Amino acid sequence: MTRTERRPLSGVDHALIGSIAGMTEVLIQQPTVYIKNTLQQSQPLVFRPSVMYRGVGINCLSIAPICAVQFAANGVLGKLVAPDDALGRIGTAMIAGGLSSLLSSPAELVMTLQQRTGQPLGATVRSVVETHGVTRLYRGLPLTAFREASWCACYLALGPVVSSTLHDTFPSIFGDKETASTAQKTWAAMGGSIAAGLVAVMASQPVDTFKTIAQGNAMEANTTSMTKHASQLWRDGGLGLYYKGTVPRGLRLIGAVFIMSNTKEVLEDHFSAI
Repeated sequence: MTRTERRPLSGVDHALIGSIAGMTEVLIQQPTVYIKNTLQQSQPLVFRPSVMYRGVGINCLSIAPICAVQFAANGVLGKLVAPDDALGRIGTAMIAGGLSSLLSSPAELVMTLQQRTGQPLGATVRSVVETHGVTRLYRGLPLTAFREASWCACYLALGPVVSSTLHDTFPSIFGDKETASTAQKTWAAMGGSIAAGLVAVMASQPVDTFKTIAQGNAMEANTTSMTKHASQLWRDGGLGLYYKGTVPRGLRLIGAVFIMSNTKEVLEDHFSAI
């Protein structure tokens, strides 16, 4: 089957590709999640794999359906826009990210509490539900939705757009997109990953920090409203507090764009040839 004869990918194909890409990224980069969350909550860092990979189970279990939703929604909605419509691609990616927050928000709350308390998955979920009800699992949902929308816009759309632009603008360095060598494609992909990762972290880091702190305090009996909580955090630490954990999260996002974009491209070629 030639490249022109490859079959179009279905929503199920995109979902499977997303699941595999997401779990691959998490297994590689879970320590950066631990470092970021620990810094944001002003907790002491412990550089032991058993601690740094605490919560990786719920992270993998959650990232598979989360990325499945993101990839499937983006793949289906992406058929409604032209391939060269950069703004349209970014818009569909943002919608896909917002939808996925319905899964990622409670999963991240549980993971954050696990990292803080050391409790196993089942005990953590049970503690939250029995003490505060099921709705407490969705503490920080609007913040997660904003972060996921901006993140998906970057890794599903902006990263590939920048990589393609590098091929088109600097063919002497990065080569033509269709005929570039593996090294040239890798450098172009890395350029897109760095650009997308930096945009994502600077745009969403304050929201992510606030979300992590709010979710880490989910077991407190008298939690304040999100607005009052945000005001208190600003008084306590100002803008600097909101950008805590920027370095580990920035490195993670740059790596995530690179890992997931390239995994996505490889798997799409494989699935379309089946």
